[in-house]
Amino acid sequence: MKTLLCFTLLLCNSALHAAVLPQHEPFSLLIVADEVNPHRLSDADLTQPRDLLPALSAEDSGLNLANIITVDSQCADQALEMLNAASPPDVVLYFAHRHARDCNGNSVQDTFTALLQQGLDNGLGIVVLHHGLYDDIYEPGTKAQLLQMIGASAGGISWNTEIGQRVINVAKGHFITETGIDYQGALALAGSVNAPNGAYSYFVNLPDELYPQMNLFEEAGEVRTPLFVTDTGELRMLGYTLQRPGWKGNVVVYQPGEYQPNALDDRNGSNFQILVNAIYYTIRGEVVTE
Repeated sequence: MKTLLCFTLLLCNSALHAAVLPQHEPFSLLIVADEVNPHRLSDADLTQPRDLLPALSAEDSGLNLANIITVDSQCADQALEMLNAASPPDVVLYFAHRHARDCNGNSVQDTFTALLQQGLDNGLGIVVLHHGLYDDIYEPGTKAQLLQMIGASAGGISWNTEIGQRVINVAKGHFITETGIDYQGALALAGSVNAPNGAYSYFVNLPDELYPQMNLFEEAGEVRTPLFVTDTGELRMLGYTLQRPGWKGNVVVYQPGEYQPNALDDRNGSNFQILVNAIYYTIRGEVVTE
């Protein structure tokens, strides 16, 4: 009886520290990523490309993956092959700061962007995490078409260890903002184009890397749903969903992601839950929450 009780407690404890998602059919995930470390964080503190696959394929991730692979943006041959295959990946997680190069060092950014566009037209889901929002600072402008496609670009950086960054849910009832997330409090916003006057729930990332500027690229006929904003600094967007005319797929963007313990290690944490919610959403589309 004691052994059974201990086993039951272990199962309950595991469930309490796991991401939660509805049951779903297995799907394939391609991660395109690279590493930047402007704040010289330790390996344990910095979200790195090699950290993404183990976290997302773990038993407690909530995801049912048939296949998952990480490809370096600076040796992107395999990513191009997969995106151009008869059966391309279902979802791309884009976590790349640098523009895409092949394994010989030649730029393939135009080809990569065109394949992502083709994928969106055919139903591909794209989740853009953190520095995927940034242009290549070493070769400015090389990601311009891709950033236009995903609907935004970020500017500036600030590593904040004192107050962090407040993540405010401005999409009450949306699957991505509501599923499995515990908010720490509520606040009132004076209102903006992305958040009308009202009370909104929030949590705080501490520490966090802030992007003080978020430039949105809008196109006629698009459907963009703001998910998160922050009032740490000037009120600005932190996350949204985007679908444009002709797309069968959709894009989800989420800015926080620098600090690995919050972004990936805490499977029951808000940031990891938002990430897996976003991935799930891109393969399921509109999901009704109760």
